[in-house]
Amino acid sequence: MKDILSATQAAVVLGCGPQKVRERIRIGEWPGKIIPKAKTKKKSDTYEVNLYELGKYFHISEEEIRQRLADKKEGKG
Repeated sequence: MKDILSATQAAVVLGCGPQKVRERIRIGEWPGKIIPKAKTKKKSDTYEVNLYELGKYFHISEEEIRQRLADKKEGKG
């Protein structure tokens, strides 16, 4: 698994919606960065969250983050 999470993956870890993650990153409240759509050539900006920064900010271990993502992938969440 990569160390960079999408807004959707971060939302799974935090138990909220992806839009909330994007909004909090946009205003600088939560860790993450915005990749402009002009750079990615996508229809909208891309939001990325470093797994370790997310864990540090929210006091969640790396193992717990990976487990939450695995549980969601397996349909346990």
